[in-house]
Amino acid sequence: MFFRTFAVHITLEITMRTLLLLAAVLLTACATTEFRTFEARSKVFEGAGGTKVIVDGMEVWETGDPPRKFKVVGVIDDQRPGGIIPMAQLRSDIVKKAREVGGEAVIVLNSQSQVTGYHSAGSATATTYGSSTTATGSSVSMPVRRNISRFAVIQYVQ
Repeated sequence: MFFRTFAVHITLEITMRTLLLLAAVLLTACATTEFRTFEARSKVFEGAGGTKVIVDGMEVWETGDPPRKFKVVGVIDDQRPGGIIPMAQLRSDIVKKAREVGGEAVIVLNSQSQVTGYHSAGSATATTYGSSTTATGSSVSMPVRRNISRFAVIQYVQ
């Protein structure tokens, strides 16, 4: 009895993990990263400084802006699911897009996440011996998030 119940529990746990992984992979395909050209009388600015990280060899200014002159090439708008896998790829995707349009660095303008719903999954097992029935089950609910970000693509001015 123990081994049969244990085997069923392990099978259900593996099945739930597989379904969650599959959902995460499918949601990754829902990311959109769009570039729009910035137009203004003057595209050249001088920043005051801030904090940055280097992603794939490119500066990503998380707060503030570079403490030197730069021109804004355009803006990248990104929307993606807020799961671990899609969010782990966010900065690399932005850097790749910025390089495609001639950018030398990016500045984070805005990033927000919102709950768009919930995903629930559950399972149960019942075992009957004679006139006695035992049932066990489990379930999980996870929020479904959508992340919306905006980045300025810049080139440095000498």
